[in-house]
Parts: sequence; C-alpha cells; structure tokens
Amino acid sequence: MNPVVFCGPSLRAHDIAPYDGFEFRPPVRQGDLYAAARGGPRAIGIIDGYFDGQPAVLHKEILWALTQGIAVFGASSMGALRAAELHSFGMRGVGHIFEACRDGELTDDDEVALIHGPPETGYIHLSEPMVNIRATLERAVAQEIIDRPTSARLAASSKARFYRDRTWADVLADVDDPGTAQELAAWLRTGKVDRKREDGLQLLKEMDAFIRRGAAQAPPDFHFEWTENWHNASWRNETARTSNKATAEEAAILDELRLRGDYARLRREALLRLLARGDDAAPDRLAVRRAMSEFRSRRRLMRQTDVIDWIHKNGTDLAGLERMIEDDAAVETLARDRDAELHRGMLDRLRELELYPGYRENALARQRQSPSLSAPMPRALLAAWFFEEQLGRAIPRDIADYATSIGLPGVDEFYDLLAHGYAFAAGRSSPDDSGLTDENGLT
Repeated sequence: MNPVVFCGPSLRAHDIAPYDGFEFRPPVRQGDLYAAARGGPRAIGIIDGYFDGQPAVLHKEILWALTQGIAVFGASSMGALRAAELHSFGMRGVGHIFEACRDGELTDDDEVALIHGPPETGYIHLSEPMVNIRATLERAVAQEIIDRPTSARLAASSKARFYRDRTWADVLADVDDPGTAQELAAWLRTGKVDRKREDGLQLLKEMDAFIRRGAAQAPPDFHFEWTENWHNASWRNETARTSNKATAEEAAILDELRLRGDYARLRREALLRLLARGDDAAPDRLAVRRAMSEFRSRRRLMRQTDVIDWIHKNGTDLAGLERMIEDDAAVETLARDRDAELHRGMLDRLRELELYPGYRENALARQRQSPSLSAPMPRALLAAWFFEEQLGRAIPRDIADYATSIGLPGVDEFYDLLAHGYAFAAGRSSPDDSGLTDENGLT
C-alpha cells in the first residue's frame, strides 16, 4: 500500500502534485488513522486534522500503528501536536512547529487552529493560524518593517482573540500608528510567512526520503495496552467489518476451495472463530500472547523478519496476523473454559468422520496392556519422544500450559499419560524396560 498523508488547508494542490506515489486523504479524524494503518503502508503522515466539532485522532491509534511497524510522521498542524506528545514513543516529528511544541515554546492547541472552507474550495483559509502570525511578525521585525514592541503587542492582541477571529485585517487594525499600519499592509502582500505550509512540505520530503532509502520503523519499546474502550470502539469495529470484503486474489482462492471441495469445511471452522470472538469483551491478553507464542513456535518463526516473511507469503499484513491470533486465542479460551461440555461433541465428530472405530481399538488395546508406572521416567525424554517424534514439532516452552490446553488437570497427569503411551508404543510391559536414560545418564 502507498504511503498515506492526511492533509488539507496546510498544503495546496500543486504542493502535493509531485508526490504521485503518495495517497493523500482529507484531514484526519478519529478512526481514520487506524483504518489507514490496517492497509499496511510503510509510512503515514499527519499534517492536518479535525478537532472542533469532530473527534480528533487518538494517541492510541498512532501507538497501534507504531506497533504494526508503520512509521508515523507529524508536522504543521495536528501532526505537530501529536508528534510533540508521542515523539518519545517513536512518532517522527518534523519542522519548526513540532520543535516549538516539543520544547514547550508553544503550549496551546489553538496556535495551529484555523477555520477553512470545504475541500471543493481548496480548503480556503477563513482565518489565520497563530503560528503563521508569529512567524510573519518575526520576519517583519527582522526586515525593520515594525519594531519588536509593536510585534509583541500585535502577537498578544491576536492571541487574545478566538482562533476563528484571527485575520490579517484585525492584526492591521491593532496597529496604533496609521503610517506603520500602511507600511505593514503593503509588506504583507509578499512578506507573509506560511509556517504550516513550510513544515508540511518538509514532512513530504522526509517521508519520501524514508521510503526511497528503504528504511524501516524500529520495533516499539513500549507495551500497547489493549483496553476495553479500544476493543469496543465503534469506528474500530466498523473498519474491521468493511475490510472483510475479499480482494480479487482472495475471491479466486475461495473459488479454488469450492473446486476442491474444502469450502464448506473451512466455512464451518471459520464460524467457530467468529462465534468465539464475540463483541462483549476485550480479548484475554495472556491468551493472545500464548497463541502468538504457539503460532511462532509451530512454524519456527524465531525472528521478527521470519514473521514478516510469513506475512508476505500468506498475503496478509501485521493487522491481519493480529486478528488471526486474537481469534485463535478466543477459540482456545472458550474451549478450555468448556472442555468437559465438549467431550460428547468431540466423540460424535469422530463418529461423523468415520474415525471412531480406529481410536476405540487403540484406546482399548492400551487399556488392556496396563503398563506398570512403578518407576519414574525422565520427563525430558518423554517430552522429546512425544513432541518431536510423534507430533513432529518443537517442545513447548510451557508444558503445564500445554497440558491444560488438552484438557488435563496438570503436568503430572500429562507425563503419566506419556509414560503409558510410550510403553504401549514400544511394546513394553513397563517403562522400566524402555531403555531410556534419566538426566544423569543412568539407566
């Protein structure tokens, strides 16, 4: 996906024209950045954003985008404010306005605010932002159009006005000396500073350089807290629903499932994930971490680059992987909570698949053998036999959690089961005759 930039009144049409590889969207509002981040762009830029009468972009949206490996740039207006607040978390601030906000020289949001017309008018300015007034007055002092006391007085009178009422006509009306007012008015025709535009252009240049050199966003050094408000945000859930529409490639794959006879089975399994997800509670973050660990362990995705490679091969993105893992965690949590209630259904499913007779035969044969468990077995070797030889996978880090995941009360019962299973598989009457050695190398 192309880099996304949210901008409006700070830049003009000819300013953005050279960046045909960027996707320019209207000023950002709450939920917009999250929706853009779900598309998986390498970078997102925030220049302009709404705040008066419409919910502003949340800090949490930006933090979430950073956890997805997306570089987020901010400058000029709303972008400068959010970057000043989040630069320590990895958001990239650009320009004079960002630096002034970051360093405490500017502390009020109204410094960048203005009223403007709709998009079809080119976001025509109907007021002047305070940062532009300050920068222009400073230049006027430097070029000896006005003196510094006059500049300070005009800045103070402009600051005292509501942001919607700040115009150059009002600034000129505040000049005491008519001659000075006339000279300043003539100079303003060519001397005004558009600080917001300057910073917005700098953001585009820095984003473009970031993309061209193939740079990557560093992994975040903070923990993203998945709160109930975040989980239940209406705009977040609406974005997830609208993003469910299959792409042309995905639609072709679904047709392939139909041709191979697998569609109905996978739809049934997907329904379980949908029902387990629910809409009434945030996911259990511990369960999600377990599911991610299990996912990576099974596929031997040890490094983050391995995860990224898997994502690309499977036609998804980090947001899609996160959604998949959350669904896995929801299914597993529900299954553990209702394990005993599911036993009858599991056995019925075996019957439906014509697998019940084979499982029954093996189970009864193992019962008849009843191997003795009088001597303790080396658990590490039993685990290696079960996971690596029988299942063909790595030994889980948390054996106790694995035992719980297969409906056992604890790790002791799990190893008892393995000892019985090994003795039966090896055709031994007792684990004592297995030939395995303990951790000290003794038979």
